[in-house]
Amino acid sequence: MLYPSKWKTYELLDIGEGRKLERFGELIVDRPEPFAKEKKSKLELWKQAETKFYEEKAQKGYWDSPIKSFKIKYQIEHTDLVFQLKQTTFKHLGIFPEQSVNWDYIATKCLQFQEKGIKPNVLNLFAYTGAASLIADRFGANVTHIDSSKSVVQWARENAELNTISTIRWMVEDARKFVERAIKRKETYHGIILDPPIFGRVSKGKNWKLNTDLKPLLEGILKILDPNTHFLILNTYSPQLSLVKLKQLLNSISSFPTKYEATTLGLKSRTGKSIELGNLIRYCLS
Repeated sequence: MLYPSKWKTYELLDIGEGRKLERFGELIVDRPEPFAKEKKSKLELWKQAETKFYEEKAQKGYWDSPIKSFKIKYQIEHTDLVFQLKQTTFKHLGIFPEQSVNWDYIATKCLQFQEKGIKPNVLNLFAYTGAASLIADRFGANVTHIDSSKSVVQWARENAELNTISTIRWMVEDARKFVERAIKRKETYHGIILDPPIFGRVSKGKNWKLNTDLKPLLEGILKILDPNTHFLILNTYSPQLSLVKLKQLLNSISSFPTKYEATTLGLKSRTGKSIELGNLIRYCLS
C-alpha cells in the first residue's frame, strides 16, 4: 500500500465504525468511510469535529454544520499549490489527500520527459477539481482537463486561478466521446490520468458504469498514448472491483502492457490505524 508523507495541513486523525475523522488546516471533519470497520480509538478526538456529514440515499446527504465561508486552503509542500475546499452533497470536499503520491509521480515523469527534450502532453480524464492537472502544468506539461460536470470544471478553474495558472485546456465532456474523437484525429499524449467513478450520469441518458465501461475506454486510451514515451495512471474506488479483478480486466486487454505497478492507496491515522482508499495501476514507457 502507498501512503502520502508530505502533508503539512492535512491529517487523518482516526477511523472507525464506518467513519473517518480528518483535519483540513484547522478544521476537523467527520465523514463516512465504509472501509473503516474497527472501533474508534479516542472518543475525545471525535468530539472535536466541527462539521459532520450524514448519508441519506445513494451516497448523497447533508452536513450538520454548513460552513458559510469555507475558505480553507491547504498547501502541498513540494509544489506550493493551494486548493479551495467546499462542502458538497456527496461528502467530498474537493480533494483526495491519498492522491498526492500520484502527484509526486506525475511531477517526476514530466521532469524526466523534459530532460529528454519532450514537453509532455498530459490528458486528465474524470479530472474532478484539477489537482493532477495543476501539478502536471506546474511541472511543464501541456494539460487537457476533461470532466462531464460543468460545475466541477468551474471549481477546477477556480483552483487554477488561485495558483495563477492559465494554460490548461478545459473541457466539459464525456471521457469516452473525447477519446473516440482523439483517436479519429490521431492525437497522442505522453501521459494519461484517469480516476473514473463507479457510476456517473452523462447527458442524453448515456450513463457511465465502471464495471462495463472501463475496459472499452482503456482500449481506446491505449490508441492515443505516444508509442515511444508515455505514462498511465488509473485509480478505481469500488468495493465491487477488487485489485485482483482489476488486474484480470487489464490482462484481458491484449494491448495492455504485461508489466505494471498494481497496488492500493491508503492513509495512516494519528492513532496508528491504516485504511485502503482505492486501487492504483500505473506504468511508464520511456
